[in-house]
Amino acid sequence: MKPQDDPWLKNAHKNAELLDREIKNLSSLTGPIRENFPIITKYQDFWNKAKQITALFKELKPLAQSDRDLLWKQFNALCWEVKEKQKSEYGTLESLSQGHFNEIIKLAEQARLPVDAPAMEIHELVERGQALKNAGDLLGKFKHEMIAKHKKTSFDQIQKIRKTHDAAWELLKAGKPRQQSETESRVRKNLESNYERYRKAANALENFQIGRGHIRTFLATFEDPEKVAQATAQLAETERRIKDIEDGIRKLEKWIEEDERTLKG
Repeated sequence: MKPQDDPWLKNAHKNAELLDREIKNLSSLTGPIRENFPIITKYQDFWNKAKQITALFKELKPLAQSDRDLLWKQFNALCWEVKEKQKSEYGTLESLSQGHFNEIIKLAEQARLPVDAPAMEIHELVERGQALKNAGDLLGKFKHEMIAKHKKTSFDQIQKIRKTHDAAWELLKAGKPRQQSETESRVRKNLESNYERYRKAANALENFQIGRGHIRTFLATFEDPEKVAQATAQLAETERRIKDIEDGIRKLEKWIEEDERTLKG
């Protein structure tokens, strides 16, 4: 039997080629890292991909020992480089995260309601509610540039203050059932609905933007015409969805601004 006809060798060669492609894809993720962009997701993307490749080394059989040794050496060198880079950058990342954290907490404190204060007027709650919304928006915008402890503290603080706002609105409605006009009730209901729609839209936009980044990385590293065509079509659809969501967010922002202005009188 000729070597090229040996099923074991054919499968081993096929598996080696697969690992080689995956390691090249992993290498493409080191670009943002080497360019010193202080964004935590660049490491998350890399290590998620590295975890997948580690599993492939365990699962792919057969694989010639010489190919495995060479590919593992390449893979290990990439991982070592990124690990050392990540260790050296942690101080910069923590400093960046601290800045975002301070800004978010400052807004959250502006939104905090006075302890044991009498029922607040609508315009006061709306103003503090806007500060809380801004804090949540900043957390959503910068969470990928924040370390875990800063993200968790920010999220917990915002949720804690949000509960006090909800309780204050309930107290206001219970204490002034006859003073609250039908217009105010309707506007408040619209505001609550649009705040929730805005939050969901912002999360969806972030997910699609992350997906767009992954597709662009794929297109930059793969050459298979069929897969490239599929990815290109997927990218176009993702871009369309992003535009639709951004348009929707702009409308929601306009509606929220109008309703808050109405409540402020």
